[in-house]
Amino acid sequence: MNIQRSMVRGIAVLGAAAAAAVVAPTVSSAAPAQETASVATKAVAKSANAGICGKYAGTVRGCAGFRAYDEHLIVCDKRADGRAVVAQLYWAGKIRAAVKDRNGAKNPCYYLDLSIAEGTPVYVRAYVQGLGYTKWDRGVA
Repeated sequence: MNIQRSMVRGIAVLGAAAAAAVVAPTVSSAAPAQETASVATKAVAKSANAGICGKYAGTVRGCAGFRAYDEHLIVCDKRADGRAVVAQLYWAGKIRAAVKDRNGAKNPCYYLDLSIAEGTPVYVRAYVQGLGYTKWDRGVA
């Protein structure tokens, strides 16, 4: 696993996918619910990418995403507020990867290059320091 910085702040998976899935962070760190095969099949056809943003008091604070094509876990701090933002990726029964945006709200976003078996269901969420976790968003490697 290599931590690398992306060259573009608005990575596609954190654009449209995350914009549609902005939620207020919660304090729950519970694992995502297991899915049936029929639900998993529908999700694969819909989109393999996943993305979600944490919104608090009307302001998006940070976003996390999974890009299936090259298996990247992506994190972007969206607000210069002194709060760290971390992306977590869950698969095969536990959180197996995390990456922190190390430069605050400045460019670029950060990503972690992963190697996950094709077809594996994954779940991504963002953690905003002091505010909590977003819900999990599902993707497929």
